[in-house]
Amino acid sequence: MARSVKTNYLYNLIYQITAILLPLITMPYVSRVLGPHGVGTNSLTNANTQYFMLIGTLGITMYATKKIATVRENRRKLRQTFWEIFAIQFIGCMISYVVFVIILGINSSLGVYYMLQGFFILSSAIDISWYFIGIEDFKNASIRSFFVKVISVVLIFIFVKDSGDLWQYILINSLTMFVGQCVMWIYVDKSTFSFKTLGKLKLKRHMLPILALFIPQVATQIYTVLDKTMLGVFSATVEVGYYDQSQKIVRILLTIITSLGMVMMPRIASLTSKNQHDLVKDTLKKSFTVISFLAVPIAFGIMGVSDRFIPMFFGYEYLSVIPLLKISSVLIIIIGLGNVFGTQYMIAVGKNKQYTISVCVGAAVNFVLNLILIPKYSALGAVIATVSAELSIALIQLWYSREILDISWIKETYKYWISGIAMLVVVSLLGEGVHRNVLILARQIIIGVVVYFGILIILRDKMLKNSFNLVKGKLKKSN
Repeated sequence: MARSVKTNYLYNLIYQITAILLPLITMPYVSRVLGPHGVGTNSLTNANTQYFMLIGTLGITMYATKKIATVRENRRKLRQTFWEIFAIQFIGCMISYVVFVIILGINSSLGVYYMLQGFFILSSAIDISWYFIGIEDFKNASIRSFFVKVISVVLIFIFVKDSGDLWQYILINSLTMFVGQCVMWIYVDKSTFSFKTLGKLKLKRHMLPILALFIPQVATQIYTVLDKTMLGVFSATVEVGYYDQSQKIVRILLTIITSLGMVMMPRIASLTSKNQHDLVKDTLKKSFTVISFLAVPIAFGIMGVSDRFIPMFFGYEYLSVIPLLKISSVLIIIIGLGNVFGTQYMIAVGKNKQYTISVCVGAAVNFVLNLILIPKYSALGAVIATVSAELSIALIQLWYSREILDISWIKETYKYWISGIAMLVVVSLLGEGVHRNVLILARQIIIGVVVYFGILIILRDKMLKNSFNLVKGKLKKSN
């Protein structure tokens, strides 16, 4: 039933590329058409909707994926487990949807937008992506996601023409997601879908393990979504739009960094189960080096070009995003390196309790700082709170992973910091006092890349040398 690792990697790669490229196509257009207030309204209503999605699903995906994977070789158990988990998810989401409609759909001044966002909750009710991931069939999930996103992009350009089309924008995003989830049911194996020989559904046996994984997911939701909610309460809606745009850029770029964790985590878990601790340490060291190599220049690069990038990409209405993006860019480094110790190590070796503690502390830091900073500094306060929360999480995870950490890891990455800082200085100087945004931005990026890699060549960086030799060897083989 499971596909090869290479095949799954290929389909996952398609998904990751789609997740990066398609938002880059729509974001400049949507930002200009809807304006900061429209973008803010969408961000706020979507953020508040996500709470009901989380409560409805109980964060079931992680548990469901693992459970399906353990029973996938037994058709009877697979069928039984599938319907039990789906029943919990569906009932939870429908209850959550009813409460959502009563609280936000009917009684809110933004009720129309909330009702349209409600399709996301209905999508969660019928979401069975966990089934396909559990049986290691990434093909259907990846292809479905690709076509849904492509269709939504096309529809956005056709129907969203001005700020009055915000409702159409929300409807396109939510309804295409709902339709995409419906399509997934076509690909479910008939033997799994069948009710034949289906025993009595025992839902209770799944509840405790689901709730155990629910806690860290709630905490994660707090520090990733609560910012927008609190901005909507303590500040103007337009500030939500500014904040959301800065975070979208960072999160898109983070996909490049954190996707490595998806590959490394099962590898670390496998090595740990075999008591190959030296290999675990060596693998994590390599991952730490690779992420430093990528995260440092991306973060400093964004910091250096933001003055030219923001007005060109979003429009001059979004100049307030510039300082937000400059500060948020450090998240690429913090989350990237934290990913090594959190996702790749702690989860892989079973330190779930410690991982939960780190996330809960981060959520608490985020909430307290939001409460203090947002009323005074608006979106800037939210950004500072987010950076502080992620830094606290990374430091705690680093502390819990200290048994595998070697100081030599940090020493060996100093070249990337030197090169990155030098690149930042050069790129920033190139952007001063100019008006031709596109040409100057292109010059900044090209020269920045040359400076970064040029210094690494001078410093004789081993990883860059090994990468060059690898590419050289591949080219020789192809010839």
